[in-house]
Amino acid sequence: MIGNVDRFNKAVEERVRSEPRCFEILRRVRWPDGVVCPRWGATRVTTHTNFDEQSRRRYLCLACRRTFTDLTGTIFAQSNLPLETWFRCLDLLWRCPTTGALAQTLGVKWETAARMQRRLVAAWTRPGLIRNLQRALDGR
Repeated sequence: MIGNVDRFNKAVEERVRSEPRCFEILRRVRWPDGVVCPRWGATRVTTHTNFDEQSRRRYLCLACRRTFTDLTGTIFAQSNLPLETWFRCLDLLWRCPTTGALAQTLGVKWETAARMQRRLVAAWTRPGLIRNLQRALDGR
C-alpha cells in the first residue's frame, strides 16, 4: 500500500464494518426526521415488505403508491458494490494520491475506483447527503 492509506481510518472502519451498520448510518443521515418519499416528499411511507433480515429496505409511498429503497435517488443507486465499499471510498477519497492507490486499497479494479471517484467528487460539490455522510463517518 502507499503512504498513509495502508489502512483505513480506525474510527471509520469501526463504523462501517458491516453492511447493516452502513445502511443504518445512511438512513439516519438521509432521513433524520423519518423516511420521506424521494419522488413526492411525502412522509406517509410504510415498509413495503418484510425486510427484517436484510439491510436494504423497500418502502411504499402512500401518496404516490410507488416503491423505493434506501438507495433510490442517491449516487449509490444502480451500483453492485456494497455500501461498505462506498463508505470506505468516501473516507479514503482525499487521502489516496492516485486512483490506482484507491483501487488497490479498496480491492477493486482501477475503472471501478475511477467511477466511484467521479460520482463522489461530483456529489461533493453539492451540499447534502455526501457531506453529511462524511461528517457522520468522521464522528461529527
